[in-house]
Amino acid sequence: MSLFSFLKPSSKRVTVMPAGVSFEVKPGQSILEAGLAAGYAMPHSCTVGTCGTCKCKLAEGKVRELTNFAYVLEAEELQSNVILTCQAALKSDAVVEIPNFELKHLTPPEDFEGEIIKCEDLTHDTRKVTIRLDRPVKFDAGQYLQVHHEEIFGARSYSFAMAPEEEGCQEVELFIRNVPGGEFTGMLFADKLAGVKVAIHGPAGNFWLRDGRGPIICVGGGSGLAPIVSLLEQAAKQPHGRPCVMFFGARSQADLYCLDRIQKIGEAWDGAFQFVPVLSDEPEDSDWQGLRGFVNTAIEPVAGQYLSADTQVYLCGPPPMIDAVTATVLELDIVEKNIHADKFLDASHGISRQD
Repeated sequence: MSLFSFLKPSSKRVTVMPAGVSFEVKPGQSILEAGLAAGYAMPHSCTVGTCGTCKCKLAEGKVRELTNFAYVLEAEELQSNVILTCQAALKSDAVVEIPNFELKHLTPPEDFEGEIIKCEDLTHDTRKVTIRLDRPVKFDAGQYLQVHHEEIFGARSYSFAMAPEEEGCQEVELFIRNVPGGEFTGMLFADKLAGVKVAIHGPAGNFWLRDGRGPIICVGGGSGLAPIVSLLEQAAKQPHGRPCVMFFGARSQADLYCLDRIQKIGEAWDGAFQFVPVLSDEPEDSDWQGLRGFVNTAIEPVAGQYLSADTQVYLCGPPPMIDAVTATVLELDIVEKNIHADKFLDASHGISRQD
Protein backbone atom coordinates (compact mmCIF):
# COMPACT_ATOMS: atom_id res chain seq x y z
CA MET A 1 0.00 0.00 0.00
CA SER A 2 1.42 3.38 -0.99
CA LEU A 3 1.85 6.22 1.48
CA PHE A 4 -0.68 8.24 -0.57
CA SER A 5 -3.31 5.48 -0.18
CA PHE A 6 -2.60 5.28 3.54
CA LEU A 7 -3.13 9.02 4.04
CA LYS A 8 -6.18 9.32 1.80
CA PRO A 9 -9.30 10.06 3.92
CA SER A 10 -11.73 7.17 4.02
CA SER A 11 -15.50 7.17 4.17
CA LYS A 12 -17.26 6.48 7.45
CA ARG A 13 -20.72 5.10 8.21
CA VAL A 14 -23.48 6.51 10.34
CA THR A 15 -26.39 4.52 11.75
CA VAL A 16 -29.66 6.29 12.52
CA MET A 17 -31.60 4.93 15.49
CA PRO A 18 -34.25 3.83 16.26
CA ALA A 19 -34.90 3.41 12.51
CA GLY A 20 -31.77 1.25 12.20
CA VAL A 21 -30.76 2.57 8.76
CA SER A 22 -27.11 3.03 7.88
CA PHE A 23 -25.36 4.94 5.10
CA GLU A 24 -21.92 6.04 4.01
CA VAL A 25 -20.61 9.55 4.70
CA LYS A 26 -17.78 10.61 2.39
CA PRO A 27 -14.87 12.81 3.51
CA GLY A 28 -16.00 16.44 3.57
CA GLN A 29 -19.71 15.53 3.52
CA SER A 30 -22.06 16.41 6.33
CA ILE A 31 -24.27 13.70 7.78
CA LEU A 32 -27.29 15.51 6.33
CA GLU A 33 -25.79 15.71 2.82
CA ALA A 34 -24.93 12.02 2.87
CA GLY A 35 -28.37 11.01 4.11
CA LEU A 36 -30.15 13.05 1.46
CA ALA A 37 -27.83 11.70 -1.24
CA ALA A 38 -28.79 8.20 -0.11
CA GLY A 39 -32.47 9.10 -0.52
CA TYR A 40 -33.41 9.23 3.18
CA ALA A 41 -35.86 11.77 4.60
CA MET A 42 -33.42 13.43 6.99
CA PRO A 43 -35.10 16.16 9.07
CA HIS A 44 -33.86 19.56 7.87
CA SER A 45 -34.93 23.00 6.70
CA CYS A 46 -32.28 25.70 6.22
CA THR A 47 -29.25 23.35 5.65
CA VAL A 48 -26.82 26.05 6.88
CA GLY A 49 -26.86 25.51 10.64
CA THR A 50 -29.36 28.17 11.65
CA CYS A 51 -32.85 26.69 12.09
CA GLY A 52 -32.04 23.72 14.35
CA THR A 53 -34.45 21.38 12.54
CA CYS A 54 -31.72 18.79 11.96
CA LYS A 55 -30.47 18.52 15.53
CA CYS A 56 -30.14 15.03 16.98
CA LYS A 57 -28.18 13.18 19.64
CA LEU A 58 -24.76 11.69 18.92
CA ALA A 59 -24.95 8.33 20.71
CA GLU A 60 -21.62 6.88 19.55
CA GLY A 61 -18.60 8.06 17.60
CA LYS A 62 -16.96 11.41 16.92
CA VAL A 63 -17.83 14.27 14.57
CA ARG A 64 -16.13 17.40 13.30
CA GLU A 65 -18.11 20.64 13.49
CA LEU A 66 -18.25 22.39 10.11
CA THR A 67 -19.51 25.46 11.98
CA ASN A 68 -19.77 25.92 15.72
CA PHE A 69 -22.87 24.18 17.11
CA ALA A 70 -22.96 26.72 19.96
CA TYR A 71 -24.46 29.33 17.64
CA VAL A 72 -27.70 27.31 17.57
CA LEU A 73 -27.70 24.81 20.45
CA GLU A 74 -28.25 25.52 24.13
CA ALA A 75 -25.56 24.68 26.69
CA GLU A 76 -27.62 21.75 28.01
CA GLU A 77 -27.97 20.36 24.49
CA LEU A 78 -24.21 20.59 23.89
CA GLN A 79 -23.55 18.78 27.16
CA SER A 80 -26.00 16.05 26.09
CA ASN A 81 -24.12 15.42 22.80
CA VAL A 82 -26.76 17.07 20.62
CA ILE A 83 -25.38 17.90 17.16
CA LEU A 84 -26.57 19.43 13.89
CA THR A 85 -26.43 16.89 11.06
CA CYS A 86 -26.07 19.68 8.48
CA GLN A 87 -22.89 20.89 10.20
CA ALA A 88 -21.38 17.58 11.32
CA ALA A 89 -18.78 15.59 9.38
CA LEU A 90 -17.69 12.16 10.65
CA LYS A 91 -14.33 11.55 12.29
CA SER A 92 -15.30 7.91 12.95
CA ASP A 93 -18.21 5.59 12.41
CA ALA A 94 -21.11 6.93 14.43
CA VAL A 95 -24.61 6.32 15.75
CA VAL A 96 -27.14 9.16 15.97
CA GLU A 97 -30.60 9.18 17.50
CA ILE A 98 -33.37 10.80 15.43
CA PRO A 99 -36.74 9.90 16.99
CA ASN A 100 -38.75 11.62 14.21
CA PHE A 101 -36.87 9.92 11.36
CA GLU A 102 -39.31 8.80 8.66
CA LEU A 103 -38.65 5.78 6.48
CA LYS A 104 -39.62 7.42 3.21
CA HIS A 105 -37.56 7.33 0.05
CA LEU A 106 -36.89 10.76 -1.44
CA THR A 107 -35.31 11.58 -4.78
CA PRO A 108 -31.65 12.37 -4.04
CA PRO A 109 -30.80 16.00 -4.89
CA GLU A 110 -28.86 16.71 -8.08
CA ASP A 111 -27.28 19.70 -9.79
CA PHE A 112 -29.09 21.23 -12.77
CA GLU A 113 -28.52 24.11 -15.15
CA GLY A 114 -31.47 26.45 -15.45
CA GLU A 115 -32.69 29.55 -17.26
CA ILE A 116 -35.32 31.99 -15.99
CA ILE A 117 -37.79 32.11 -18.87
CA LYS A 118 -40.80 33.91 -17.39
CA CYS A 119 -41.69 36.27 -14.52
CA GLU A 120 -45.32 37.16 -13.76
CA ASP A 121 -46.70 39.46 -11.07
CA LEU A 122 -49.08 37.73 -8.67
CA THR A 123 -49.37 40.62 -6.21
CA HIS A 124 -47.52 43.88 -5.60
CA ASP A 125 -44.66 41.99 -3.93
CA THR A 126 -44.93 38.38 -5.16
CA ARG A 127 -44.01 36.95 -8.54
CA LYS A 128 -44.36 33.59 -10.22
CA VAL A 129 -41.02 32.65 -11.74
CA THR A 130 -40.65 29.88 -14.31
CA ILE A 131 -37.25 28.21 -14.76
CA ARG A 132 -36.41 25.81 -17.59
CA LEU A 133 -33.94 23.10 -16.54
CA ASP A 134 -31.47 21.20 -18.69
CA ARG A 135 -33.37 18.00 -17.85
CA PRO A 136 -36.48 17.02 -15.88
CA VAL A 137 -36.38 17.04 -12.07
CA LYS A 138 -38.42 14.63 -9.97
CA PHE A 139 -39.66 15.77 -6.58
CA ASP A 140 -42.33 15.25 -3.96
CA ALA A 141 -45.12 17.84 -3.76
CA GLY A 142 -44.15 20.33 -1.04
CA GLN A 143 -40.38 20.15 -1.53
CA TYR A 144 -38.08 22.99 -2.58
CA LEU A 145 -34.99 23.63 -4.70
CA GLN A 146 -31.97 25.89 -4.31
CA VAL A 147 -31.25 28.62 -6.85
CA HIS A 148 -27.78 30.12 -7.26
CA HIS A 149 -26.87 33.14 -9.38
CA GLU A 150 -23.20 33.72 -10.15
CA GLU A 151 -23.31 37.39 -9.08
CA ILE A 152 -24.77 36.62 -5.65
CA PHE A 153 -23.11 34.80 -2.76
CA GLY A 154 -24.93 31.69 -1.60
CA ALA A 155 -28.00 29.84 -2.82
CA ARG A 156 -31.65 30.83 -2.28
CA SER A 157 -34.26 28.18 -1.55
CA TYR A 158 -37.74 28.32 -3.08
CA SER A 159 -40.56 25.78 -2.97
CA PHE A 160 -42.03 24.19 -6.07
CA ALA A 161 -45.35 25.94 -6.75
CA MET A 162 -46.73 23.07 -8.79
CA ALA A 163 -47.61 19.42 -8.56
CA PRO A 164 -44.93 16.96 -9.74
CA GLU A 165 -45.24 14.85 -12.87
CA GLU A 166 -44.39 11.16 -12.96
CA GLU A 167 -41.74 11.67 -15.63
CA GLY A 168 -40.35 14.79 -13.94
CA CYS A 169 -40.72 18.48 -14.75
CA GLN A 170 -38.32 20.34 -17.02
CA GLU A 171 -40.02 23.67 -16.35
CA VAL A 172 -40.58 24.53 -12.70
CA GLU A 173 -42.66 27.30 -11.16
CA LEU A 174 -41.78 29.22 -8.00
CA PHE A 175 -43.63 31.89 -6.00
CA ILE A 176 -41.06 34.48 -4.88
CA ARG A 177 -41.81 37.35 -2.52
CA ASN A 178 -39.80 40.57 -2.63
CA VAL A 179 -37.67 40.68 0.52
CA PRO A 180 -36.53 44.23 1.46
CA GLY A 181 -32.75 44.30 1.11
CA GLY A 182 -32.65 40.86 -0.51
CA GLU A 183 -29.99 40.55 -3.19
CA PHE A 184 -31.71 37.98 -5.38
CA THR A 185 -35.23 39.36 -5.05
CA GLY A 186 -33.88 42.88 -5.53
CA MET A 187 -32.58 41.87 -8.95
CA LEU A 188 -35.73 39.89 -9.74
CA PHE A 189 -38.12 42.76 -9.02
CA ALA A 190 -35.85 45.18 -10.85
CA ASP A 191 -36.39 43.00 -13.96
CA LYS A 192 -32.72 42.07 -14.17
CA LEU A 193 -33.10 38.28 -14.21
CA ALA A 194 -35.17 37.57 -17.33
CA GLY A 195 -33.27 35.06 -19.47
CA VAL A 196 -30.54 34.69 -16.85
CA LYS A 197 -28.77 31.37 -16.31
CA VAL A 198 -28.90 29.94 -12.80
CA ALA A 199 -27.56 26.86 -11.06
CA ILE A 200 -30.16 24.63 -9.45
CA HIS A 201 -29.76 22.02 -6.71
CA GLY A 202 -32.57 19.83 -5.49
CA PRO A 203 -35.04 18.58 -4.60
CA ALA A 204 -34.86 19.06 -0.84
CA GLY A 205 -37.14 19.33 2.16
CA ASN A 206 -39.36 17.13 4.33
CA PHE A 207 -42.67 18.77 3.56
CA TRP A 208 -44.99 16.29 1.88
CA LEU A 209 -48.45 14.87 2.49
CA ARG A 210 -48.22 11.97 4.92
CA ASP A 211 -50.36 8.87 4.65
CA GLY A 212 -53.48 8.87 6.76
CA ARG A 213 -57.26 8.90 6.81
CA GLY A 214 -57.82 11.87 9.09
CA PRO A 215 -58.65 15.48 8.14
CA ILE A 216 -56.06 17.84 6.68
CA ILE A 217 -55.56 21.44 7.85
CA CYS A 218 -53.25 23.61 5.73
CA VAL A 219 -52.11 27.12 6.64
CA GLY A 220 -50.08 29.25 4.23
CA GLY A 221 -48.80 32.79 4.45
CA GLY A 222 -47.10 34.96 1.83
CA SER A 223 -45.09 32.91 -0.65
CA GLY A 224 -45.64 29.98 1.72
CA LEU A 225 -48.67 29.31 -0.44
CA ALA A 226 -46.38 27.58 -2.97
CA PRO A 227 -45.77 24.25 -1.19
CA ILE A 228 -49.37 24.16 0.04
CA VAL A 229 -50.66 24.50 -3.54
CA SER A 230 -48.15 21.91 -4.74
CA LEU A 231 -49.18 19.45 -2.05
CA LEU A 232 -52.93 19.94 -2.53
CA GLU A 233 -52.86 19.89 -6.34
CA GLN A 234 -51.09 16.55 -6.15
CA ALA A 235 -53.50 15.17 -3.51
CA ALA A 236 -56.51 16.31 -5.56
CA LYS A 237 -55.46 13.92 -8.33
CA GLN A 238 -55.95 10.87 -6.12
CA PRO A 239 -59.01 9.40 -4.35
CA HIS A 240 -58.67 9.63 -0.58
CA GLY A 241 -61.91 10.98 0.93
CA ARG A 242 -60.13 13.18 3.48
CA PRO A 243 -61.72 16.53 4.41
CA CYS A 244 -59.45 19.56 4.05
CA VAL A 245 -59.56 23.13 5.32
CA MET A 246 -57.04 25.47 3.69
CA PHE A 247 -56.29 28.76 5.45
CA PHE A 248 -54.44 31.62 3.77
CA GLY A 249 -53.13 34.27 6.14
CA ALA A 250 -52.55 37.60 4.39
CA ARG A 251 -52.40 41.28 5.25
CA SER A 252 -55.08 42.58 2.88
CA GLN A 253 -57.08 41.70 -0.23
CA ALA A 254 -54.16 43.00 -2.30
CA ASP A 255 -52.05 40.12 -0.94
CA LEU A 256 -54.42 37.35 -2.02
CA TYR A 257 -53.42 35.41 -5.14
CA CYS A 258 -53.69 32.01 -6.80
CA LEU A 259 -57.42 31.98 -6.10
CA ASP A 260 -58.33 30.36 -9.42
CA ARG A 261 -55.98 27.43 -8.78
CA ILE A 262 -57.32 26.99 -5.26
CA GLN A 263 -60.85 26.91 -6.65
CA LYS A 264 -59.84 24.16 -9.07
CA ILE A 265 -58.31 22.18 -6.20
CA GLY A 266 -61.61 22.42 -4.35
CA GLU A 267 -63.58 21.32 -7.40
CA ALA A 268 -61.33 18.26 -7.87
CA TRP A 269 -61.02 17.37 -4.18
CA ASP A 270 -62.30 13.94 -3.18
CA GLY A 271 -64.13 15.00 -0.03
CA ALA A 272 -65.09 18.18 1.79
CA PHE A 273 -62.85 21.15 0.94
CA GLN A 274 -63.01 24.65 2.39
CA PHE A 275 -60.80 27.64 1.54
CA VAL A 276 -60.58 30.35 4.21
CA PRO A 277 -58.56 33.54 3.65
CA VAL A 278 -57.93 35.56 6.83
CA LEU A 279 -56.77 39.19 6.59
CA SER A 280 -54.82 40.84 9.40
CA ASP A 281 -54.52 44.45 8.13
CA GLU A 282 -57.49 44.96 5.82
CA PRO A 283 -58.90 48.53 6.16
CA GLU A 284 -61.97 48.58 8.37
CA ASP A 285 -64.02 50.49 5.79
CA SER A 286 -63.30 48.07 2.91
CA ASP A 287 -65.82 45.76 1.27
CA TRP A 288 -64.17 42.63 2.70
CA GLN A 289 -66.78 40.21 4.05
CA GLY A 290 -64.40 37.45 5.11
CA LEU A 291 -62.50 36.79 8.32
CA ARG A 292 -60.16 39.34 9.88
CA GLY A 293 -57.33 39.01 12.38
CA PHE A 294 -54.46 36.56 12.70
CA VAL A 295 -54.94 33.24 10.97
CA ASN A 296 -54.38 31.11 14.07
CA THR A 297 -57.49 32.59 15.71
CA ALA A 298 -59.67 31.24 12.88
CA ILE A 299 -58.70 27.59 13.18
CA GLU A 300 -60.99 26.47 15.99
CA PRO A 301 -64.11 28.43 14.88
CA VAL A 302 -63.80 27.27 11.26
CA ALA A 303 -62.27 23.80 11.51
CA GLY A 304 -63.29 22.71 14.99
CA GLN A 305 -65.25 19.72 13.69
CA TYR A 306 -62.11 18.36 12.03
CA LEU A 307 -59.76 18.62 15.02
CA SER A 308 -58.79 15.19 16.35
CA ALA A 309 -55.80 13.02 17.13
CA ASP A 310 -55.82 11.89 13.48
CA THR A 311 -55.77 15.41 12.02
CA GLN A 312 -52.65 16.39 10.08
CA VAL A 313 -51.59 20.05 10.03
CA TYR A 314 -49.32 21.53 7.31
CA LEU A 315 -47.85 25.01 7.83
CA CYS A 316 -45.81 27.16 5.44
CA GLY A 317 -44.82 30.78 5.75
CA PRO A 318 -43.03 33.25 8.03
CA PRO A 319 -41.80 31.97 11.41
CA PRO A 320 -44.14 34.14 13.59
CA MET A 321 -47.17 32.74 11.80
CA ILE A 322 -45.96 29.15 12.07
CA ASP A 323 -45.10 29.55 15.76
CA ALA A 324 -48.51 31.07 16.53
CA VAL A 325 -50.44 28.40 14.61
CA THR A 326 -48.38 25.59 16.15
CA ALA A 327 -49.10 26.85 19.67
CA THR A 328 -52.80 27.15 18.84
CA VAL A 329 -53.26 23.67 17.37
CA LEU A 330 -51.32 22.04 20.21
CA GLU A 331 -53.82 23.59 22.61
CA LEU A 332 -56.58 22.11 20.45
CA ASP A 333 -55.27 18.57 21.05
CA ILE A 334 -53.51 18.13 17.70
CA VAL A 335 -50.75 15.53 18.11
CA GLU A 336 -47.31 17.12 17.76
CA LYS A 337 -46.03 14.45 15.35
CA ASN A 338 -48.89 15.36 13.00
CA ILE A 339 -47.74 18.99 12.67
CA HIS A 340 -45.49 19.53 9.65
CA ALA A 341 -43.99 22.95 9.03
CA ASP A 342 -41.75 24.70 6.52
CA LYS A 343 -40.56 28.04 7.87
CA PHE A 344 -39.75 30.56 5.16
CA LEU A 345 -36.63 32.20 6.58
CA ASP A 346 -34.87 35.09 4.83
CA ALA A 347 -31.95 37.47 5.29
CA SER A 348 -33.55 38.94 8.42
CA HIS A 349 -33.08 35.53 10.08
CA GLY A 350 -29.41 35.34 9.17
CA ILE A 351 -29.72 32.91 6.25
CA SER A 352 -30.58 33.03 2.58
CA ARG A 353 -33.73 30.89 2.52
CA GLN A 354 -36.00 33.18 0.54
CA ASP A 355 -34.20 36.47 -0.23
